[in-house]
Amino acid sequence: MAVALCGVAAGTPAAVAAGDQDLTPFYQQHLSWEPCGGDVRSGAQSGAATEPPGFRGRLECARLTVPRDYSDPGRTTMQIQLTRLKATGPGKRLGSLVLNPGGPGASGVNYLIDSGSAFARLGQQYDIVSFDPRGTGHSEPVSCGSTLTPPPSTGDNNSLADKEKRINDACGRYSGGLLPHVGTPDAARDMDVLRAAVHDDKLNYLGFSYGSKLGAVYAHEFPDKAGRMVLDSVEDPTKNTWQTAVAQARGFQRALDDFAADCIASADCPLGTDPHQAQQQLLSWYRQLSDRPMKVNGETVDETTYVYALREALYSRSAWPQLRQALAQLRRGDASGILRLSDSGDSGGSAARLPARQVGRDALPPQDQLALRAISCRDTSERYGADDYPRAERELTKASPLFGPDIAPTLLDCYDWPVAGDDSSRNVSAPGAPPMLLVATTNDPATPYQGAFAMARALDNSSVVLTYRGEGHAAYTTGDPCVQTRVDDFLLNGTLPEAHTSCG
Repeated sequence: MAVALCGVAAGTPAAVAAGDQDLTPFYQQHLSWEPCGGDVRSGAQSGAATEPPGFRGRLECARLTVPRDYSDPGRTTMQIQLTRLKATGPGKRLGSLVLNPGGPGASGVNYLIDSGSAFARLGQQYDIVSFDPRGTGHSEPVSCGSTLTPPPSTGDNNSLADKEKRINDACGRYSGGLLPHVGTPDAARDMDVLRAAVHDDKLNYLGFSYGSKLGAVYAHEFPDKAGRMVLDSVEDPTKNTWQTAVAQARGFQRALDDFAADCIASADCPLGTDPHQAQQQLLSWYRQLSDRPMKVNGETVDETTYVYALREALYSRSAWPQLRQALAQLRRGDASGILRLSDSGDSGGSAARLPARQVGRDALPPQDQLALRAISCRDTSERYGADDYPRAERELTKASPLFGPDIAPTLLDCYDWPVAGDDSSRNVSAPGAPPMLLVATTNDPATPYQGAFAMARALDNSSVVLTYRGEGHAAYTTGDPCVQTRVDDFLLNGTLPEAHTSCG
């Protein structure tokens, strides 16, 4: 779809600059919306049973032209894939509401195609718009080749650090020119170009998980262009990569403890009848699958599969019955339920998950993990290597015997990464931006509850935290009417809830 750099977008100043560079042509571009083609739809899942009739037929797609390098915008451009659902009415159209499902590395286009019906009420008065951030999905995706080159024949070539270095070397060979330009600040600049291209004076936004960081960085960079912004499952901008990993290990362990307590309180729990027995049983299965992986229809179920299945189920309390059934099957020697849970992925309007780790497997990660790596490594100056790994494994295993060993390898993702990173995206101070609504779940395993309060303090713009007393990740998409009413009231009417308001 061609995008013409012509026409004047509403609310666009006569000249928009990045440093001394004129960005006016990008801000004045016209988007050509057309029905989404099969190439764009290919990554999305099949329609949900609750999907309204004709839902997918309403989807439109376009390509947004942005500079690859905002400091030299005339040199090279790139295309950002967009999709939207136009406002259905009734009610006055309020402009566009931009969604980001998290990650980083998740496809916002797939998310809207799969989960747009979850935003039907907001879609009465807003065009619901989502996009694949640069480096992901259909927006010049980070590529590291098709296969991982074999390790050299000498040296300590089987270490995790060596494998991460080979992955990162491949990324540098295939995407070296792109990697310096995939950080969150650049994605936030793209969102401001998008805001102008959809003719909005202000950016109205709903971001989940990593999307909370992206929204906060946008408010920091463009405080006068921030509109009604909701950050759900909020990242803590005060924590570095190591601290975030430890917090996530503790968060998933706490969620697993809650699941186990709920299970043993009822009859026929596959974990036994007391908390200590439950924890020992969960660890026993982990060790058994590490020593003796099981086969299900030709697929291997090992300790990594097992941990990922547990983690998937802990994103939402609604998945607890499925986890309980899978564990009951495992107790009988059947790992099929564990495999199904590990493959369940992201669906049903949920925010993006943390990707599964391929620990010990000598293969390239899938594209969403490569994008996560590229964006995360651009967003941090931290570079951990083989000498740091023993301490990481000890600290994270202490935080969670099950989840710690799965999360620890992520700290090696940026080992010998081919481009430098910096910590500028942790600066989210936006006192000139209007107050936002931050939504935090008390037992969120991936973005622990207190992170929302740290974000509110860092924003320094009187943002309000709405507490959801429950389990899981992404409170708005749980369907809780209290949360949805307050989020919708803010986005539709501009009414923030009172401080200390809680739901659930």
